[in-house]
Amino acid sequence: MKMKLIILPLLICFLLCSACQSSSQSITKQTENIQTGSGQPSNLENVNASNTNLVSNSANSQTAESQTSQPKTVREFFNLLPQKYFTLEGCEPNKDKNCDKARKEYIKTFLEIEDNKNGYWKSGCDGAQSCLTMALFKRPDATYIVHLLTEFEMGEDSYFLEYKNGKWSDIGAKIVPNFSSKNTYIPPREGTTIEVFKKNFPEPSYSERGEKLYDLAWSNGKFSIKK
Repeated sequence: MKMKLIILPLLICFLLCSACQSSSQSITKQTENIQTGSGQPSNLENVNASNTNLVSNSANSQTAESQTSQPKTVREFFNLLPQKYFTLEGCEPNKDKNCDKARKEYIKTFLEIEDNKNGYWKSGCDGAQSCLTMALFKRPDATYIVHLLTEFEMGEDSYFLEYKNGKWSDIGAKIVPNFSSKNTYIPPREGTTIEVFKKNFPEPSYSERGEKLYDLAWSNGKFSIKK
């Protein structure tokens, strides 16, 4: 009887020790897997990987959108027009990003014609602020040439611009036959024919428009001289 009482506690103790040893080995193995990177990823790792993919896909989507987004109306082009081509006198770049506030004020004060059907824009001016006339010429591939005429107190300037992948380019010399900064190119109110005039030089009479030289005709995505 005494022998049975002694053996029973020893058996229980042995079983408990075996269980503790098995648990310890399992914990050690899990620790090694974490340190060496072996085994299956944890739930946290899966979540982090998923979030990374979402951010990456979102960035790619935004990039694709910015590359394919193309202005189509005169106002949309005007809202993106850089100061180097048309100066908004009321703009303070440090306080007014993209001169948005100045643009709204300019439109409110000076806009005269906004014709999106014909792709034409005309706005007035005063002693400090120059005037702006703009016309859009649509190419067969659905891209646009933006024709600008800016008029100010001491003269006027003409530009033929392209907006592509978020950047503006001055392409007048490439697409307009005999293009010259000494000429004035009048954006058409209707139709697609541009009148070309000579600027008067030298000073102080250069602000006055000279004789008409010829017309520029637009057809099949190209300009050609029509005398």
